[in-house]
Amino acid sequence: MTTGMTIIGSGKQIPADWAKTLIDEQAFAAEQARLGRKWNLLGLAADAARDGDWFRATLATRQVFVQRFGEALRGFENRCAHRFFPLRNEDKGNGPVVCGFHHWRYDREGRAMGVPMCEELFGKIPRDLGATLAPVEVSVCGALVFGRFPAPGETETLEQYLGDAFPILAAITRFPEAPHAVETPVRANWRVCYHITHDDYHQVAVHPKTFGKNGYPRREAMGYFRFGLHTAFLSTPDPDAFNKLAAGCRDGAFVSSHYFIMQLFPNMIVSHGRSDGQFWHVLVQQYSPVAHDRSLLRTWSFPSPFAARHPRHVRWTRPFTDPGRRLAVRYFVGKIRDEDHVVCERVQANAGRIKTPPMLGALEERIGWFEENYARVMADSIN
Repeated sequence: MTTGMTIIGSGKQIPADWAKTLIDEQAFAAEQARLGRKWNLLGLAADAARDGDWFRATLATRQVFVQRFGEALRGFENRCAHRFFPLRNEDKGNGPVVCGFHHWRYDREGRAMGVPMCEELFGKIPRDLGATLAPVEVSVCGALVFGRFPAPGETETLEQYLGDAFPILAAITRFPEAPHAVETPVRANWRVCYHITHDDYHQVAVHPKTFGKNGYPRREAMGYFRFGLHTAFLSTPDPDAFNKLAAGCRDGAFVSSHYFIMQLFPNMIVSHGRSDGQFWHVLVQQYSPVAHDRSLLRTWSFPSPFAARHPRHVRWTRPFTDPGRRLAVRYFVGKIRDEDHVVCERVQANAGRIKTPPMLGALEERIGWFEENYARVMADSIN
């Protein structure tokens, strides 16, 4: 029986049962318990900009919310400590943390401090009940809010976790305008969807009228990079290109000149590419797990905030040409997304019959890197 397939360029193996979480609900739940302890993208800081603002999100399939209390952001699982009613029932809003079931009120630390008829019904004052909301650790990079469930041994700050991606994210999310947000359901496991974002081999077959018209990319003409649990692709063979990108973002000197994409573990994608021959656009995306066979793709798109070498007349006419450019980007992104999702859903339909590991070539090397990182995280014990 085949136990694993060697990955080109890595020397590691993907186990034969790698697809178990695509079909097994218990395996999927165990996977999510581990992934919820890593820093995950939750949403935009702009949605919790004012005191009392909050937004709802999902962290490893569990519903959470992030709320601003003065200068601080706090995160909690979205269920009352009393009878588990969801505290937030809209996507965003403003106001105190009060349960709509029995009017229990919580403070900025998640402690129940206002309980109607508390002494009569429970025989003690609210503070002595010890009722608290399940906390979510929250941190910010640029315009993005990340969160994780507290766990023993998970002590890395967000900046340490993201490594060289931190200054890039901080710089690239200086939104020149409010990003265009779209949510797209897909009937496939999040890992199947995430794999295709690492795949530079499928373009001719799946995107023949867009990427595929240029033929297969040459591996020697591009750079693959690995840092921590994350990977990146830059459309340049310069072996120091990623370090230069991070350094340029740190000191504010980066100028848009080539395409790049970063896959940030576990399920986030950041890409920077041309919206036409002269201007650049950014996508921030996340394949949020919903169930073992369903995901939700969240996408925020916006013009690149980086300087570019535009002729003066092109800069002057940009206010008039940008509206059409935005529509073109949304059409193009939607077309590529939909073509990819057809493939992902067909792989998912076959998931119950997958008994062997994938065969990965040089243009799929980063899938192997992702699976190695995934295996490391899955090997961690749950305390």
